[in-house]
Amino acid sequence: MNDLQLDYFMAVATNLSFTKTSEELYVSQPAISRQISQLEKELGCKLFKRNNQGTELTEEGRLYFDLFSKYKAEFINTRLRAERITGKSNAVIRVGFLEGWDLFDIIPPMMKRYKEAFPESEVVINCCGVKELATGLLTDTLDIVVTIQNSVKMYSEFECIDAAEIQKILLFAASHPLANKEPGELTLKDFSSDLFIAPWEIVDKMIIDAISNYTRPYGFIPKLRFVKNHESTVTCVRNNMGVMIGDEWVWAKNADDIRWIPFNAHDIIAVARLRTKDNDNVLAMEKILSDIVKTHKNKDDAHRL
Repeated sequence: MNDLQLDYFMAVATNLSFTKTSEELYVSQPAISRQISQLEKELGCKLFKRNNQGTELTEEGRLYFDLFSKYKAEFINTRLRAERITGKSNAVIRVGFLEGWDLFDIIPPMMKRYKEAFPESEVVINCCGVKELATGLLTDTLDIVVTIQNSVKMYSEFECIDAAEIQKILLFAASHPLANKEPGELTLKDFSSDLFIAPWEIVDKMIIDAISNYTRPYGFIPKLRFVKNHESTVTCVRNNMGVMIGDEWVWAKNADDIRWIPFNAHDIIAVARLRTKDNDNVLAMEKILSDIVKTHKNKDDAHRL
């Protein structure tokens, strides 16, 4: 058993997809399958079931997922304690943001405040999908993330701070037949016959239910099509191949060839980290990000008024 096998197992267990994990880690599917097969052989049990419905953990797999999650967390905690004893601190802090967000008013003040506190520390930014952000925390490739609350609240290993509530919006092409109407004249119901596009990496029951819950009050369940990532989703919308549900932070809403309307739903933005990752750098960044997200949201609200 080695760390590579554990990282691959944790990533597949989080994504519930060998294909998505392969793309996320830039490793071939056969290489991932081979490492997990070796891990299964050593443990003497099957960790995953693969069928027409997808990939899921076996009962034994769920037990080992809990065990390895605790092992990873305790290993990180021990390493941090060792660094405190030796007087060393992290030279790099890795911050993850949800892909598709306009971060122009978030990253510059974050960098300024963090560099004032830790001038010798480097900040690395990664923009990923919701499952990639959770996987990054669990496998210690990210130190702290800013994402949608419901994608991280389910993990007991995470410390989450609710930073702001943001408005959900529907985005559609400027060439859409309804684009000539005023936004105030439109509701979600007007798009009931449209195809709804979403990134395939979030294909799971929770997200499908969430999208349906957004549209159900307007009297319909949407037709869904899943594509590989956020960029593909936006490309489909810009070319009038469907519509998408996003939030008020999505950069695409400002594109000349896209229109959008708000509807009656909200998300919570959370700042999340592993509970055991409580060194000074990470705690400082947690406070900085929470403050900046709240300030940015308040500015948005004031601007709308």
